Amino acid sequence: MVVVAAGYLIGVWRVRRAGGHWPATRTAAFFGLGLVALAAATMGWLGVYAPVLFSAYALQVVALLMVVPLLLALGRPIGLAKAALGPAGSARLDAVLNSRPARLFTVPVISPLLLAVIPFLIFFTPWYQATLQHPLLASVSHLALLLAGLAVLVPIWEADTIAAPVPYLLALMFALIELLADAVPGIVIRLDTHVIADAYLAALGRPWGGSLLHDQQLGGDLLWGIGEAVDVPFLALLLLQWVRADAREARTVDAALDTVAAGGGSGSPGAEDPGDGLDRPWWETDASVFGDRASHFQRREHD
Repeated sequence: MVVVAAGYLIGVWRVRRAGGHWPATRTAAFFGLGLVALAAATMGWLGVYAPVLFSAYALQVVALLMVVPLLLALGRPIGLAKAALGPAGSARLDAVLNSRPARLFTVPVISPLLLAVIPFLIFFTPWYQATLQHPLLASVSHLALLLAGLAVLVPIWEADTIAAPVPYLLALMFALIELLADAVPGIVIRLDTHVIADAYLAALGRPWGGSLLHDQQLGGDLLWGIGEAVDVPFLALLLLQWVRADAREARTVDAALDTVAAGGGSGSPGAEDPGDGLDRPWWETDASVFGDRASHFQRREHD
């Protein structure tokens, strides 16, 4: 957390030293919401009771995988990195973000399903009990959950900064599938009558609280309910980015029409009319189908 906080502040300092501006609201959101939530999930009561209560562990998984990354994304860390690195550094970062492995996350179609798959991998494999027995492995698990959540949620929040080809209609369809899929782990855990990692938890001899099975069922309820609740702002985020993409598309079309109206396309005989691309079917350039970058490239190819 100290390293991340220092890196963010150094980025803000470099932007301001270069004469740029970085909104204080983003910095406040990153620290006041994101890092505070991360501290609460790992060093608050969740961090204390996760090794002995299944319900606390499940709540911690949801927080690190969905809640904390969503709050950290409000600080727009990729946008800050590109602004702080300058043109050359920003170009290198774009090359990384546009690489084939990175597109799995910068094009959020399949990647949201990770939010449903990861709880399965934790609770229905030996990983859960291993993290209980080895604190270092638990810390690695925390970091992996956080990075997975950031990889899925940050590109959606910063789709305009990354210039990701987000097919919003398709992304919403997969997000709705994920909305149903991420309920499955919680439902299965809630209905399971066998205690997960029962040998380890029974050996703790916890003299307080409910039974191991009751605690596990509570954890399934939390995993199910909170996971579904977090999906609501996730869907709202996709809709917001879709609206923003439509607004950017409208500004591009308006600028082209203004150029044609002002005679900007008639500078020489035979010159191509910049408005030609406006006659193409909407589905060939609409951001909801191909995403911002793809629709932009298709218009350029036509022109």
